[in-house]
Amino acid sequence: MSASCEFEVINEPGSLATAMEELSRWMEDQQAAPAAAYLATLALEELVTNSIKYGYDDQAEHVIQVEVELGPDGLTMMVEDDGHPFNPLEQMEPDTNLPIEERPIGGLGLHLLRKLSDRMEYVWKNGRNRVTLQKKTTA
Repeated sequence: MSASCEFEVINEPGSLATAMEELSRWMEDQQAAPAAAYLATLALEELVTNSIKYGYDDQAEHVIQVEVELGPDGLTMMVEDDGHPFNPLEQMEPDTNLPIEERPIGGLGLHLLRKLSDRMEYVWKNGRNRVTLQKKTTA
């Protein structure tokens, strides 16, 4: 049996904290597998933070849509915003062999999302970014 939740995050940091709490509580209520819960919270934090910080040139309120589904096979999560086009799959992989003090800031969160997801897709359509992640939690 599948369960799903949808919520909106306004492009301000305080809204993200509330969404993180809501998502964590929902994942716990659904008794989500630890790998699915970790990926969902990481994806929410990383994708929404990037949208808030870099997605908009104005000070207007923007709504970031989040949909999460847990089914027998695992997690599907979609994050959609109306910010600047940004394909996380096209970002360079960070050089994790460099000592930490020599690594440039940024990029590690997206790298982790790509590595932890079983599938990650990006679509730009009708002026909106849509990132979809999937994580299988069954063999």
